[in-house]
Amino acid sequence: MTDSVYVTGIEFEASHGYTAAERKLTRRFRCTIELAVDLALASRSDRIQDSIDYRVVSGLAVEIGTTRTFKLLEALAGAIADAIHERYPAAGLTVTVEKLAPPCPGAPTLSGVRVHRAPAAT
Repeated sequence: MTDSVYVTGIEFEASHGYTAAERKLTRRFRCTIELAVDLALASRSDRIQDSIDYRVVSGLAVEIGTTRTFKLLEALAGAIADAIHERYPAAGLTVTVEKLAPPCPGAPTLSGVRVHRAPAAT
């Protein structure tokens, strides 16, 4: 069984979208990030240095989501995953990105993608 650190419901406003019209306006986006990592040391030491700092994880998601522009949710999720994986290479991770109220037929409440990264080989 693998331990994990996760952050759910990270929200930001940004201008991502496939069409130029979508990128002119902002929309709400929501991320969930889960990092699979052994937390045995952190559970004994009670030190943030021995764990995943979810403030850093949240900050990376918001920074990438608000300072860069992507046409595809896949590219946004991939950029977030790559930045977090670079910071915490020993962790496997899953990044879910949702576009709230996407401009689609049927008025869905959200659309989204989920990307995974395996732990780096040691």
